[in-house]
Amino acid sequence: MYHIFILINKLMKSLSLYIFGSWAWLVFIIIALGMIICLPFTRNIESTRNLAKKSCSLIIKLLRLNLIVEGEENLVDRPSILVANHASYSDPMILAAALPPKFAYVAKKELGHIPFAEYVLSKLGTHLVDRINPKKGAEDFKKIISSSKSSNSIIFFPEATFLKEEGLLKFKKGAFLTAIKNDVPVIPISISGSRTFLRSESWLPKKVDFIVSVSPPIETKGQEITAEEISDQSREMILSKLDEPDLRHKSFKA
Repeated sequence: MYHIFILINKLMKSLSLYIFGSWAWLVFIIIALGMIICLPFTRNIESTRNLAKKSCSLIIKLLRLNLIVEGEENLVDRPSILVANHASYSDPMILAAALPPKFAYVAKKELGHIPFAEYVLSKLGTHLVDRINPKKGAEDFKKIISSSKSSNSIIFFPEATFLKEEGLLKFKKGAFLTAIKNDVPVIPISISGSRTFLRSESWLPKKVDFIVSVSPPIETKGQEITAEEISDQSREMILSKLDEPDLRHKSFKA
């Protein structure tokens, strides 16, 4: 009898997971399609980002997921570089819902090969970086620096990818070099819950709470500080908010 109860309990949990996962994808697809239909009517990047924020917030609301934002007062009202841990494909959606709609993202150029993705990303003012060709990657990096000089705030995922394994990977230096070259602060951000929500081994989302923690800015203007030092400080701040190990010995190689 006990074994039957255990079996029924497992079946109910599996059924619940499939029902929520299917509902989550249905909500995402419908709202994403609605957003794409509305994109041609947005006037500028600002209105497009507002549309994206409302769309992402609606997805989270309809799925009845809790989104907690801590330290929002640490966001500065001037150009800055935000660096966040990367644990899932859902991270940009979570940040779009959690943060003011005034930030550009840095993403891998391969995303531009996905149907409609290049159009959507360009409307949002996303910077695409070539991770395969070092020469083209350097040219993309120069454009990002130029954009930062034009009073734009940019969000980086300095790990450049994510793994099935829990932990914070080694940071690439692009975000921190951009901050130093433009005398703008670096603001570390930790995202909790996204790895569980959309796990790398499964395409079925799981119901979780999201926590976005914004750490105090690390100033670069007038400071004798290196990209390595800013990277280390950012890691410490992010890891202090995460219940995950430091995997700086691992890094993504294109």
